[in-house]
Amino acid sequence: MNARKLIIGIDAGGTKIRGVLMSADKIIKRAEMFHGVSRVTKVIFLRTLYAVLDALYVRPRTVQLSGAGARVEKVAAIGIGLPGIIAHNRVVGAGNVKVLTTLNIQKLARDKYHTNVVLDNDVKVALRAEAEAFNVKPKSRGIKQRGTKQFSKYKSIFMLTLGTGIGAAWWRNGEVMRGSFGTAYEFGQMVLDKKKNHFLKLEDFCARKFFKTKGITPLVSEQKARAGSTYHKKLWREFGNNLGIALANVINLIEPECIIIGGGIAHAWPLFAPAMKRTAKKFTLSKPARKKTKFTQAKLGKWSGAIGAALLAVMICRHRKTL
Repeated sequence: MNARKLIIGIDAGGTKIRGVLMSADKIIKRAEMFHGVSRVTKVIFLRTLYAVLDALYVRPRTVQLSGAGARVEKVAAIGIGLPGIIAHNRVVGAGNVKVLTTLNIQKLARDKYHTNVVLDNDVKVALRAEAEAFNVKPKSRGIKQRGTKQFSKYKSIFMLTLGTGIGAAWWRNGEVMRGSFGTAYEFGQMVLDKKKNHFLKLEDFCARKFFKTKGITPLVSEQKARAGSTYHKKLWREFGNNLGIALANVINLIEPECIIIGGGIAHAWPLFAPAMKRTAKKFTLSKPARKKTKFTQAKLGKWSGAIGAALLAVMICRHRKTL
């Protein structure tokens, strides 16, 4: 009897949770749910997580095939991407979703769904999906994903996600880099200045907080800029300049061949990308790096984190020979 092993990938954040059910390199089903509150508690986070997992989970079953024969289907692993610092499958530093440090999500999910569960940082799993060049073939209606084969030629890729905060990850020679202790590349937490008793970090200049200080949200500012507002166009150019300075520092430090920008704010790419690229090149010291570094949007869109979490689960479980 044939066996079909299914994998669930989850991208869990402070606003919403997305998930995909995959078999090999195909998306079978997707699910998405918002927490619906501004302050996420343990109860609310788990309620949303379980709702998404329940929508995707398939209990072990035998499926009759056309003609003779049958196939056993079961969920063999669940991969979960979470914001913050992950060590030994626990969230030890949660940034904007502090409640995650109080939850043993791996154990809770493993006990409830009786399968392998692995955790990693949300940007690290998103970068894995982009960099590994999986050509995802959607089966359910409404999922339009493009493969990322264009990234497979790069040995060094740096990815940023721009949203409530800034997430970052670095892909080098076929692996996600982790630092000496497995928790490196918290790019958004770089301290840039001190204002009285408050330390200003990169995410104060290149994430949602930048717009919050102007009394507006990124989405509303984007809408106004696209509608022709001179003020908001200027605001996005300033945002792009800030981001360009930050990326020049990345280039001068590690010289990635490609920089990928993802996250919700990346939707406004046409408004900030020209200023970002111009400023990054201005402050990049190396002439070859100025000329050759590629800047691009994430190609798998909002599902890259969930897809990457599924791919991570496959990789780890195969390594452990549990898949």
